[in-house]
Amino acid sequence: MKPLRIASTMLMLAGAAFAVLSPLEHIPVATFEKMKELERYQMRIAEKHYTNGDFKTSLAEYEKFLTLYEKSPGAPYAQLMWSHSMMRLKKPKTALREGFQSVIDYWPGSEEAVIAAYCIADAYRTMGEVSDAKKAFHFLIKEYPVHVIAIRSRLDLLHYARLEKDDVSHLSILNDLTFKVARDEKSKAACEEASRELAQIHFFAQHFDEGKKALATTHEGDALFDAVYGMSATTVGHLLGKPETRTAALTLGDQLLNELRVESKRRPAIEKELIYRAADLNGTLGRPAEIWKLYNEIGERFERDDGLLGKMAAWYKARDKRTEARGIYSEFKDRVAGFKNIAGMDLEEGKIKEAIEVYRRLIEVDGDHADDHLWAIASCYEKLADWKKAIATYRQIDRFPDDYFSMAACHRQLKEPNEAIVLYNQIKVVDNAAPEATLQIGFAYEESKEKEKAIRTFQLTCKRFPKTEQASKAHAHLQNEYNINVTLGGVEEE
Repeated sequence: MKPLRIASTMLMLAGAAFAVLSPLEHIPVATFEKMKELERYQMRIAEKHYTNGDFKTSLAEYEKFLTLYEKSPGAPYAQLMWSHSMMRLKKPKTALREGFQSVIDYWPGSEEAVIAAYCIADAYRTMGEVSDAKKAFHFLIKEYPVHVIAIRSRLDLLHYARLEKDDVSHLSILNDLTFKVARDEKSKAACEEASRELAQIHFFAQHFDEGKKALATTHEGDALFDAVYGMSATTVGHLLGKPETRTAALTLGDQLLNELRVESKRRPAIEKELIYRAADLNGTLGRPAEIWKLYNEIGERFERDDGLLGKMAAWYKARDKRTEARGIYSEFKDRVAGFKNIAGMDLEEGKIKEAIEVYRRLIEVDGDHADDHLWAIASCYEKLADWKKAIATYRQIDRFPDDYFSMAACHRQLKEPNEAIVLYNQIKVVDNAAPEATLQIGFAYEESKEKEKAIRTFQLTCKRFPKTEQASKAHAHLQNEYNINVTLGGVEEE
């Protein structure tokens, strides 16, 4: 039998109606081509009622077709659709015995007979007679092994195997789909999905080679390795999630590490990357000593570049060997990156003064970005609450208006709100910074105990910048602190 083909423009159905039919309800193209115009007309009538959900009428119209055109090439299809109408009317026993079985009995060699055989299995399933349904699906696989319906039957049996936790049947069907079924346009997707599911089962069982063999039916070359690595590495992570499967995770992990070695010899161009993957996998497996060995191997065989040094430093930091980590950072060829990492460690440890000295050294070696390093120094002084030095440092930076905002904040920490207000007023020349500067002037007036000026400034924020976040804050503050309600926007009053 040839796989079921679907008619396109030649189908009797209109576009919208055609779309609702399942593959089991489509008329074969060859059948349609052989029908006479009167036969097609009658089929159209029946089909219209079916697709509109009027199954009682479609039942009568298909029966009428069979009465009028018993010898028509469309008769098997009409009988099939009569049976589908019965199923839609929730009469599966009648559909099975008087409908689908009749298609097989009267037209045994037709394409419709194959579909009817599948529909019989589906009718058993609908009636809850699972054992008979499974027998029917097995019959279809045996009777029509190369037909697309056999693929569908296997997928139905696979569903039952999963549902019933029947591992033997589960593996048998997956193996058939993976290794035995010929892959064509109709079967390819199901077979590929089965190969991946089968591989996943093997990896969970630590049968690494079997899992790889299953994936090799779908992938090849570099793509095969990527699929094997991705799936098995993910499986290792899952197995590590439970104490009772930790041993299994270690076993599968060792198998994957061996595969990485084999692959690195096959692909010398990416050998370094693959050794890094092995190091990461050892990290997942909780083997820090193995990670360090692999880092040393990379350094000896390739180069102690900054990428490797960064990983080595991180390894030391993870073990609280911070002096050693600093030493590694000092080896960076990119001195700026090395110093930044050292300064970051100082900040993590609360060594603010030491971090300042590192940033000063950065200015010496990276003068083009002096503003960035000065900003970091100023931030350090703020952490030390040395507000005057912070202001002095911000003054050396050309980053308006951010530097002015920061200096103003420092002045307020020093209880110098008037100096802050001077800076905020200068910021107001920048349109997108004006709302925030105006709002902060209001808070600065509050800090200087100038209540009336504060209120007027908050009101001004609401009126001048009504659609901004700052206006919303000013509005809420006026209500909460002063019990003053204002309307956002309106006429501006200085």
